Amino acid sequence: MMMKSISAAIGLIAALSGFAERAVAEPETQTAAIERVIQAEMSARGIPGAQLAIVQHNKLVFSGAYGQANLEAATPVTNQSVFPINSISKAVTGVAVMQLVEAGKLDLDAPLKAYLNTLPEAWKEVTVRQALTHVSGLPEIVDDNVRLIDGAEPEAAWARVQQLPLRFDPGTRFAYTQTNYVVVGKVIEKITGQSFSDFVRSRQFNAVGMARTSFIDLAAAKPGAVTLYTFMKLQIEGMKTVGVERSEVPFVRPEPWQEIVRPAGGIQATAADLAAWVIALQQLKLVKRGSLEELSKPQVLKDGTMRGFNATVNGYGLGWPSVRRAAHPAIALIGGERATVFIYPEDDLTVIVLTNLMGAAPQKFADRIAAVYIPGLVVENNK
Repeated sequence: MMMKSISAAIGLIAALSGFAERAVAEPETQTAAIERVIQAEMSARGIPGAQLAIVQHNKLVFSGAYGQANLEAATPVTNQSVFPINSISKAVTGVAVMQLVEAGKLDLDAPLKAYLNTLPEAWKEVTVRQALTHVSGLPEIVDDNVRLIDGAEPEAAWARVQQLPLRFDPGTRFAYTQTNYVVVGKVIEKITGQSFSDFVRSRQFNAVGMARTSFIDLAAAKPGAVTLYTFMKLQIEGMKTVGVERSEVPFVRPEPWQEIVRPAGGIQATAADLAAWVIALQQLKLVKRGSLEELSKPQVLKDGTMRGFNATVNGYGLGWPSVRRAAHPAIALIGGERATVFIYPEDDLTVIVLTNLMGAAPQKFADRIAAVYIPGLVVENNK
C-alpha cells in the first residue's frame, strides 16, 4: 500500500509538473491579451464603460463591450451601445471635403471667401486647407464645455465670432479651434445645397451601412446612447480651461452639441460602425487613394515645421491627426479625450476604442492593444 501511495503521489506530481510546463509553453491567446489590457486600463482610469473594435486586413477581427453604459441604472455596455465620438467627427468632415474635391467642386487652397462671400474681410486670406488643419488663426466659437460663445444662440454666436480678430497670421501657427470646422461645414452646405448632416449621412453613413451612427440631437436621445461621465470639474475663464479639480467619483457630464458645431464634433456611433467606415476607406469606396493620402498628410507651417497636439500626436492633416515616428507610425483620430481610432497603415491594423469617460484618453493605450497584433511595437509608459 505504501509503495502504491508513493507511486500515485509521484504520478500526481509528474502530472502537475507536465501541466505547469504546458501552461508556461502555451502563449496567451490574442483575445485574452486584449481583454487583459482593456480591463486593466478601465480599472486604472476609472472608465465606466467601453467598446472595442479591431480591423486587420480589411476585416473586423475583434469586437468587445465592457462595463456600464449608465452607472445609476447599472445598464451594461453592449456592441449596440452608441458613444459620442467628439472630434473624430472632424475626420468624417475631412472625407466629405475630399469627396467634393474629387467632384471638382472644391479647391483646398482657395480662400474660404470664394465659397462664403459674406465672411469678414479679416478672414479673406484663410484657405479651406488652413481651416481644416487648424493653422487659420480663426477665433474660437465654443468654450471647453462646448458652450457657444457668450452663451448665445447658434446664429448669434456665428455672427459674434466673425466680429473677432484673427489670433495670428494664417499658416504661422497650429491652434486647435472648433470654428475651423464650423466654417468648413458651411462651405460644404453652400456647395452641395444640402445640410451638412444630410450630405454626410448620404455619402458616408448610408453608403457604408453605419446603421447605429447619427448626429447628436439634443431634442431626441438616441436609443442605446451611453451616459457621459467625468472626474474633472473644469474651471473656465473666457473660452478656455484655466484649472481642473478632480472628483473622487465620476459624475454625469452633459454636452450641449448644437447643430452648428456638428462638423467639429457632433457624431455618435458604435465601434463596429467606425470599423465599417475604416474598411470602406481602405477599400477606396468613399474616396480615392490620393485623397486618403491628402487627408493624413500633416500640414507644414510657413517656417517649415509640423505641429500637432503634443510630442506624440505630432502632426495634423485634414481632420486627421498623426503619430509621426520611425517605426509603426499611426493616424490618430481622437475625440473628447474619450474616444480614439488608431490606424497603423504600415501594419494594416486599426484599433478603435470608445469610452463614456472624459479624460479616459484611450489614445494613450491604443498602442498597448495594437502590440498584441504588431510584433516589435514599442509601447511607451504613456499614462
